[in-house]
Amino acid sequence: MPRRTHSAPGSVADLPETLAEIVEVRDWAALEAVCDRHSLSAEGDLAVRLLRALGQVPVEELRARPRLMLAWVTAYYAVSQPHGGELRPFLRHYAELGTRLAETMDIDGETSVATLVTVGAAAMIGLRLRGAAAEAEELGERLTARAARLSALPGGDAGPRPGWLAVQRGLTRSLTGDFPAAVELYRQAYERATGEPGAAATALNAAANLAMVFGHLGHGALARRWLDRMRAFEPPPERVRLLLTAGGTIAEGWDALDRYDEAELAARLAVTGDGTAQLEVWPFVAALVFAHGLHLGDPAAALAHLGTLALGHAPGLVGLGTASRVIRRAHVDLLIATGEPTRALRLIKESDPGNTWLAVPAARLRLLNGDYEAVRAMAARTSWHETNSRRDVRQVLLLKAIAARRMGDRDEARRSLALLRRVRTPDEVLSLASLSPADRDEVIRLGDLPLTDEAAHRLARARPVFPDRVELVELTAREQVVLAELEAGLTVAEVARKLVVSVNTVRTQVKSAYRKLSASSREGALMRAYELGVL
Repeated sequence: MPRRTHSAPGSVADLPETLAEIVEVRDWAALEAVCDRHSLSAEGDLAVRLLRALGQVPVEELRARPRLMLAWVTAYYAVSQPHGGELRPFLRHYAELGTRLAETMDIDGETSVATLVTVGAAAMIGLRLRGAAAEAEELGERLTARAARLSALPGGDAGPRPGWLAVQRGLTRSLTGDFPAAVELYRQAYERATGEPGAAATALNAAANLAMVFGHLGHGALARRWLDRMRAFEPPPERVRLLLTAGGTIAEGWDALDRYDEAELAARLAVTGDGTAQLEVWPFVAALVFAHGLHLGDPAAALAHLGTLALGHAPGLVGLGTASRVIRRAHVDLLIATGEPTRALRLIKESDPGNTWLAVPAARLRLLNGDYEAVRAMAARTSWHETNSRRDVRQVLLLKAIAARRMGDRDEARRSLALLRRVRTPDEVLSLASLSPADRDEVIRLGDLPLTDEAAHRLARARPVFPDRVELVELTAREQVVLAELEAGLTVAEVARKLVVSVNTVRTQVKSAYRKLSASSREGALMRAYELGVL
C-alpha cells in the first residue's frame, strides 16, 4: 500500500477518521503532528481513540519519537481520570518520563523544535517538582536558544505550542520570586500563542498566570485585565482546567479578599484547595489560604495548617523563593494575630533584614508596642518598587498615618493618607479591615477615604484581626548567648570563662535578661524565654 502523509486536521470533528487512516498506513509522523496539537485537549471518546492509536505504534518507533511517549501518558490519564481527580500521579509520570527523555536528548544537535519544546518542557517540570529551579531555568535558556536558531533556518520547524517554553520559564521565575522576569516571559508567551492554531491552551495559561502574579502583588486593575483576556478563551477540558487556569482562580480569590467578599473567596478556594494539592502554583494558593485564615477565618487553625502544608511538599519546594517567603510571612502575621508577638519578632530578625516582604508585620509590631518613631522610620524606607505588594504599600501607609497621628503630627498623617488614596480603590476593604475599629474610623475621617456602600457595609462587619497592644521582649545578642549557656547548665563563672569576659559582666547581663523576662531565677527566666520564643 502506498504511504500517505497526513497533516494535523483543522477540526476536532475530523480526528476520528484521521486517526483511523494514520493507523492504517502507519504514518507515525502524522500521528506526532496530531498529538502535538490535540493530545492536551483530547477527552472522552477522542481520548480513547488517540490512546488506541498510540497503542499501535511499534516500540522502536516510540523510542525514536519521544513526543509520542509523552502523548501516550497524557492520553492514558485523559481516559483513566477524565475529570482530573488527583493530579499527582499524572504530573509525576509525565515529568519523570520527560526527565528521562531529556537526559538522552542532544539539545545542541536536535533538529526538531517540536521535540525540543515537548520533551524539554516536561523535563523542566520534573526539575521544578524536585525544587531544582535554577537547573530548570538553565535548561529553559538552552532550549529557547536552540529553538530560536532552528526556527530561523529556511524551512525551519516552527514547532507546536508557540510560547510554551516561555510559559514554563515564566513559571520557574514565578516560583523563585523573580516577578518582573516572570511577567515578561508570560507576556512573550501570550503574544506568540494568541491567534496561533492549536496554541489556545498556551495563551490561556499565560493570561491566567499573569493575572495570578498581579493579583498576588495587589495590582488589582492589571490582574482584572488579564482575567478578562483569560475568560475570552473557550474553557479547556475539565481534566486540565485546573492546571491551565489555577492562576486565574487565585487572582479572582485575591480580588474577592480585597473587597472582603467572603462567599466569593470561599468559592475560589473550593477550586484551588488549601495549598497541599500537587499544583506547581501551590505557593500562590497558600498565600491566599493563609490570608483568608488571618482575616476571615481562624488564625489559630491557619497557624496549625502551616505544618501540614510544609509536610505536603518536598523540602526543596518549601524552601524555594516564593514558597519560603509566603510561609515565613504567614507565620509572622499569624503569630501576631494569635498573641505571640515576641516569637514573630524573632522570626523577622532571623530573616534577611533587606527583605521588604516582612516590612508590614515588623512595622505593625512596633505600632502595637507603642514605638511610633520606629514605625515612621520603617515606612520611610519602604519603596514603591514593582516587586513590592500594593497591599503592603497600603498597609505601611496606614500604619505610618496612625503612628504620626498618635505622635500629634496630623499633617504627616494626612500626607500618608493622601498617598494611600492613590493606591486604593473605593471598593477595597482589606487594608482598613486590618486595623482596630477606632483606628479605622479615625483614618477614614482624617484622610477622607472613599468607600462604596457595599465596602462600608462589609467593613462594618469586619472582626478585629490583631490585638490592640503587644509587649515585646527583646534580648540583646549577648543576653541570648548567656541565657543559652545557663540553659546548658553552666555557672556564671563558667560562662564568663567561656566568653572571655568578667564575672561581673555576665552577672550584669543575667540581671538585665531576668528583668526583661520578669523572672527572678534561672528556671523562671528559661521557662519564660521558651514561652516567648526568645530561645
